[in-house]
Amino acid sequence: MQELWPSPCEELDLDTRLRADRRTSATGRPWCTLMMIASIDGRIEVDGLSGPLGAPADHQRFVAMRRHADAIIVGATTARVEDYRPSDTLIAVVTARLSLDPTARLFGDVERQPLLYTTSQAAGTRAADFAGISEVCALGDSVSAAGVLADLGRRGCSHVVLEGGPTLNSLFLEADLVDELLLSTSPNVAGGPPTSITSAAPLSATRPFSIDRVLLGDGLVFTRWLRPRTSTP
Repeated sequence: MQELWPSPCEELDLDTRLRADRRTSATGRPWCTLMMIASIDGRIEVDGLSGPLGAPADHQRFVAMRRHADAIIVGATTARVEDYRPSDTLIAVVTARLSLDPTARLFGDVERQPLLYTTSQAAGTRAADFAGISEVCALGDSVSAAGVLADLGRRGCSHVVLEGGPTLNSLFLEADLVDELLLSTSPNVAGGPPTSITSAAPLSATRPFSIDRVLLGDGLVFTRWLRPRTSTP
């Protein structure tokens, strides 16, 4: 992988670069990284999957960031469509209706059980279906981004990665709890219905980020964006 800016480098050691990045939240909550891929025309999937947009360099960045995180946060739809499997990094699924299949591969390793963040109502109805294969965390009448981060912080997590989809991303952006955005831009025009890394509903206010880094690999452009923090969100 090549770094184009701010420190041009023809052969970048990505793992070393990621390890050197500062990721400490001034608020005491876990630092939150949003990581997504999109085509030139803004599509985040082809035939329902993000894989066709990627390349080995994107997979390398994805795996490296997972390795440096304490937890992965993903929405139920993304976990289901992308067929998530157990990971050495804690996986936390946000699912308001607890609409997951307990026989899915995600629940196939009792030593690496995911967390399921849901509402009290859904937990009361379906928590028993996940007994022994996952911990169900009821967060009241609704699942808030702040509630998820607070619980992960109590579990010792200092850095979490959001892996989508758009509804989850918007939930955390609306709460202004995304500190870092890692965007992979695929050199493809996918066409079709418009999609985005966020949901269709607009945020209550724009969330400006500042560019921190530009990398290049396998024809993809990788950018790192940081959310300026002037006050506690």
